[in-house]
Amino acid sequence: MEELPLSMRLRLARQQKSVSLTEMAARLGYSKGYLSGIENGNIRVSEDLLRRYAEILLIGQPELEGLLQLLHGPAARHEAVPWFVPYQRNAFFTGRDFLLGEVHERLQTGGPGSRLLAITGLGGIGKTQIAIEYAYRYRQHYQAVLWLNADSPETLLQSCVELAGHLALPEYGARDRQATVRALHQWFKEHPRCLLILDNVDNPADLHFFQLPPDNSYTLITTRHQVIGPLGQSFELLEMSPDESIQLLLRRAQMIAPTTALAQIPEAMLTLAYEIARELAYLPLALNQAASYLEETGCGLASYLKLFQEHRADVLRELDTVASNYQFSVATTWKLSFERIQQAQPASSQILYLCAFLNPDRIYEEFVQQSIAHFNPELAALEENPLLLHRAIGELRKYSLIRTQPDSGALSIHRLVQAVIQDSMDEETRRSYAQRTVQAVNHAFPLVTVARWHETWSRCQRYYAQVEACLKLMDRYQLAGAEVSLLLNKAGHYLRERTQYRLAQQLYQRALDIDRQLYGDEHISIASDLGNLAQIYEDQLQLERAEQLYRQAISLQEKISGTTGVEVSLLKRYAHLLQKTERAQEADQWWQRIGPHDADHTLTREVINDNDPRIIYNEEGHWTTRQHAGDFNNDAHFTETPGASFQCQFTGVGIEIISDTTVHTGEIEISIDDSCIHTTNTARFSVEKYTQTIVFSHTNLSPGPHTLKVVVLKGSFVLDALAVFSFNGHLPSEDNQG
Repeated sequence: MEELPLSMRLRLARQQKSVSLTEMAARLGYSKGYLSGIENGNIRVSEDLLRRYAEILLIGQPELEGLLQLLHGPAARHEAVPWFVPYQRNAFFTGRDFLLGEVHERLQTGGPGSRLLAITGLGGIGKTQIAIEYAYRYRQHYQAVLWLNADSPETLLQSCVELAGHLALPEYGARDRQATVRALHQWFKEHPRCLLILDNVDNPADLHFFQLPPDNSYTLITTRHQVIGPLGQSFELLEMSPDESIQLLLRRAQMIAPTTALAQIPEAMLTLAYEIARELAYLPLALNQAASYLEETGCGLASYLKLFQEHRADVLRELDTVASNYQFSVATTWKLSFERIQQAQPASSQILYLCAFLNPDRIYEEFVQQSIAHFNPELAALEENPLLLHRAIGELRKYSLIRTQPDSGALSIHRLVQAVIQDSMDEETRRSYAQRTVQAVNHAFPLVTVARWHETWSRCQRYYAQVEACLKLMDRYQLAGAEVSLLLNKAGHYLRERTQYRLAQQLYQRALDIDRQLYGDEHISIASDLGNLAQIYEDQLQLERAEQLYRQAISLQEKISGTTGVEVSLLKRYAHLLQKTERAQEADQWWQRIGPHDADHTLTREVINDNDPRIIYNEEGHWTTRQHAGDFNNDAHFTETPGASFQCQFTGVGIEIISDTTVHTGEIEISIDDSCIHTTNTARFSVEKYTQTIVFSHTNLSPGPHTLKVVVLKGSFVLDALAVFSFNGHLPSEDNQG
């Protein structure tokens, strides 16, 4: 047994005494994962813990002396720089060079009082591995590098005792552990330029009893809490890049050598690895767990991908049985946080459940405020009181379960967090939450109307990603009901305005099918649905089908409400259709039926596409055309030339300029009737790109003809379309004027 390493000798001694790892952890007051790391050689055991092992396992003095020689022998001799990092360097650490450099720069540039940096974020293993790698890579910059485990106040105090023993402080054996903490603080005062790492701090507030090193040293904290208060700076650890993710996965699974470059990986293996990394949403903890499973079972990438897709909940509960310094699975890691939030702040847990069923990337705070009471009526107070909402969101941020995007004000949630939350529910509960999510989105998503255009359009743009999430929920759970139908119709109206006619038609048809199931064939909602479908067919110039649907809608409304109960807007749309088909006499008959219903005071909005002949562009070469899905009619004019301009003559009371907004677009000067009235910057300081965005609107012009001119001052500019507002009434044909 002499040739065996210390770690293996400890494991064999425990197994020979028939003491389980669970029992050993309970008797020593450590976690199973920590002891597993010691027994597998990934964590360096302290002398104090070694002696306690010997005491529990009844190891005799001669054998103990041999173990101590292994601990303090030539291989473990203290270096000139005090070093107390109880973890081996990760041979499979991948990428993150820029991140490590930023950690070092922020630690070094912090002035007195700010030489503390907290690495925050989801999961467990990622932050700890960053701290370990930083300690090894930048050890030469410090006079000492020391590590304390801090997942609870008790663990932190025990780690302080072990560190004091390592430093041979006289207070090492003190019964008053606070005396040991004070002695460590004094040691830091006397030894400047030291780095102290506090790993896995469960709650930064618990550090109030611990005297952090003085200003002549540096402190690095790892914690899941995004909010660390006045302790110092914080740095959120985000997901890995796709390339880093597949390198970590394949290297850690021993499928490629640590030095293998991406270009050397076979195409089939690379494709599967990318797919797995995408499914795991590039989270280091999940990638390590997957790699451990692949290494242990040898199942292969294709089998693992199929297993994850079909049994995701079970896979995410799998432990990393090949020892690491983290003992929890992905699911368990977040389950512990969920349980604490449910106990401490029930409103926060309901916001989390709502976010679990939404698009994870753009959940705007005002959207949550407008929708939460319709997700759970007990949370009406959050809709009325932003302070309560902020507190509830703040609780989720503490545990890094959601993030706040500073550039857009939106919340985001990790896709695997969503998966774990949904997988924790039975099918009936999931369906219930999906239905409630649709109700919430339906309440927040506005109805696009010309009268409320400026109020609703931007909200529709911001919230449409959540409508798309609801469409998936409707498909998965076969949802139906009045709320579902209403949301489909509102989304159809929005898509119609964006000229996404085919998709709008699908949503209108879906709403009609649901309403027929709910109400039968003779109901006012059916007439409304038929009118919506008629309009979308008209937009696509399928005028014969549009006319049939208009007649069906009018006939049904007459049957239900009488001839005087038909919606005026439906009659007007039908009369306009007759005019389009050059049936002026029939159209006039319908206008006479409509009567004077504010015919001269109906505000209308006409969209002029970028290729309309009414828009005149200046010199050739300044503008190019492009085809792009999402633009109005899927096309636009584009320029990067300062001085490029266009003008348009229109008749109405207002005009809008519709463009793309990105971080790259620039400034334009706008004139109406030869008078410069506005200079606007069309850039958006968010990473998000929006098409069909209103960048200028002027709607209080006097009725009549006007001329718009736009000059590009700097940067790029996209003209997608113009929209003209006017008060349009019916002008009878000459044969019927009198």
